[in-house]
Amino acid sequence: QVLMTLYEKNIPFKCQLVALYAMEHYEPWFLRLNPRGEVPVLVDGVKVIPDSNRIIEYLEDNFTNGEFTNLNPKLKGSTESKDIQKMRDMLENLPIPVITYGSALHPHLMDNPKEPFSPGILNKMGEMAKKRHIILREVAEKHPEFSEVLLAKADEAEHGSLNLNQSQDNVVVALDKCDSVLATVEQKLALNTDDKTDWWLCGEMFSIADIDLAILLNRLNLLGHEKRYWSEGKRPHLEAYWKRIQQKESFKKATYFSSHGMQLTVLRGLLKRNHPVLLTAAFAAGLLAASLVLFRRVQRS
Repeated sequence: QVLMTLYEKNIPFKCQLVALYAMEHYEPWFLRLNPRGEVPVLVDGVKVIPDSNRIIEYLEDNFTNGEFTNLNPKLKGSTESKDIQKMRDMLENLPIPVITYGSALHPHLMDNPKEPFSPGILNKMGEMAKKRHIILREVAEKHPEFSEVLLAKADEAEHGSLNLNQSQDNVVVALDKCDSVLATVEQKLALNTDDKTDWWLCGEMFSIADIDLAILLNRLNLLGHEKRYWSEGKRPHLEAYWKRIQQKESFKKATYFSSHGMQLTVLRGLLKRNHPVLLTAAFAAGLLAASLVLFRRVQRS
């Protein structure tokens, strides 16, 4: 979401990959940015903004002149603005982490998962879902200056809303909730007829709600849930929207970068865990350069 927002608004930025597989988000340098160890984080000068929604709101509030594309109506109290917020609230309330990690834990619920969700990655995600609270407590013990926040998060991960180790029944409930939301989206898109056929989710303007929907559909597609929700004529308006959104440059850049960036960070994590000497040599020989080339290619695509 953040990447697509940055590209859509034409905001110049530099990106640093964080290898989650190598637990880089629990290293001191990152915990100083976000003591909860969560990505993404935006650093703008001396300001540090965590959380996707907060970052997107910050970007929209602070980059709104003619040089940057607006993703919200200028009149915040307008009907269109309220409609955008209503759709965003509905989309953002979906339990995407439960669907993502639940799909890894119960792979038979998926139809045809795509890269980067290979069997190996899905297995690692399943292990992470089961051990998350244990890992957090180990990190808290290793870095006592961040222990209060991390231990509270560990409790949430074991018993609360951050528990990703869900039963198949709970994952199916989450998938059904997503089905209900996308049924509402289909009904809304079906209203875009006659002179509105080129409209987006909430009107003529391409908005933040469209970014939310685009990234949701991309995640569901990568997890192999497209047949469940829209393809093969199940929801023709949503299927047409999905085909259209894939043509947007901001979507192409953001999803290419996030997908291939994940593959790079997994490789970095494998090297870091199993071959620390080889890691140094690999980065000196060009693995770090590969990250830079990827970023440049994305910018030029």
